Amino acid sequence: MSEYRETGAPTVTKSMTQGLERQRSDRTRRPRFMLKTLIAITALIAIGAGVYFLAIYPRIQNNQELNAAAAAAGKRAVTVVESTQTSSAPDLVLPGNIEANQQTSIYGRVDGYIARWYVDIGAHVEQGQVLADIDAPQIDANLRMAKARLELAEANLKLAQTNSVRSQQLFQTHVNSQQQLDTVLATEQIQKATRDNAAAALKSTQDMKAFERIRAPFAGTITARYIDFGSLVTSGSGTSVHSLFDLAQSDRVRVLVYVPQADISSVRPGTPAAITVDEYPNETFTGKIARDAGAFDPSSRTLLLQIDVPNPDGRLFAGMYAHARFSLPSPTAALLIPNNAILIDAKGSRIVVVDSSNKIHIKSVKLGRDFGTKTEILSGLDTQDRVVQNPADDLHEGMPIAIQSTRGPVGAP
Repeated sequence: MSEYRETGAPTVTKSMTQGLERQRSDRTRRPRFMLKTLIAITALIAIGAGVYFLAIYPRIQNNQELNAAAAAAGKRAVTVVESTQTSSAPDLVLPGNIEANQQTSIYGRVDGYIARWYVDIGAHVEQGQVLADIDAPQIDANLRMAKARLELAEANLKLAQTNSVRSQQLFQTHVNSQQQLDTVLATEQIQKATRDNAAAALKSTQDMKAFERIRAPFAGTITARYIDFGSLVTSGSGTSVHSLFDLAQSDRVRVLVYVPQADISSVRPGTPAAITVDEYPNETFTGKIARDAGAFDPSSRTLLLQIDVPNPDGRLFAGMYAHARFSLPSPTAALLIPNNAILIDAKGSRIVVVDSSNKIHIKSVKLGRDFGTKTEILSGLDTQDRVVQNPADDLHEGMPIAIQSTRGPVGAP
């Protein structure tokens, strides 16, 4: 129950005081809570706006691309490339085969059997060096017979000469007639001729005897040996006769290449050439054109060239595959474009270019030399023209197009 003072005012108790204090504390905390809540809501709104922007930006970008694509709707997309103007032509690279400066197969000149051989493959021999010996009994027998025939012919000649002297003396004393003297003198001439014939036969047999020793015709390397002790040797050469050795001279090698007709004006005897082989990727061998065949191969319309290359260390072997590179000067400035940008049909050689307003123009051009992936344009093309690569058949004059990509100049040597 509430207690009242005599004046009639209510009495304030402790519990009432605590209640009032709690009310004042609640009124103080409420603005702080509302401020924190407002800050949290603001932060949430900012985060939500950022997430929304990140989510909607790709759509905006896609819409821009779609709008650009819609603006180019109905236009063909092409790839263009710029031509290159140069005062020198690209290097001409041609495949070639390496051959020895000299190479031959060595055959036997007499029939017989191999008595011994002295060299094997890879051996370096000098000119005239003995490679093998042939045992040829028939040649030895023929030599003995030739010597005997010569001795007989010399004896007969000596007898005829004695008879001639005696017959001349008897003719002087009128014992012999003129006819008898003439007969004796003629017999002497016959015996002399017989002696000369026997001497020639002996010389021939001696020459054949020398062929029993197989000698190197020139200095080089033995690249093959086909004989062994006791092998039968048949004289001659051909498909039915086996060779004894193969000999190659490789201190200087020959590189044989075939040059297209369009390039013969730039490759002449004396023109330097750089030779490379796959086995030595970082090395170049220097040579020069020694001679040409003087006539075109009618099947390929190419001219055979011989390039002489020094090979003192023997690193280039006959039979290797090589590449010959020629740095050819160009008499006039050349415009080069890719081969896949040229149209060749019944209307001739043409190209498709794109003008400044992105419209198609078709030009007739005159072609020059073909360098594999690029072709020289002699006339009909300007340096500022943008050339369409891989032009489709449905591209026509004045057609608006969209450029898909642009490639830089090509083929600058």
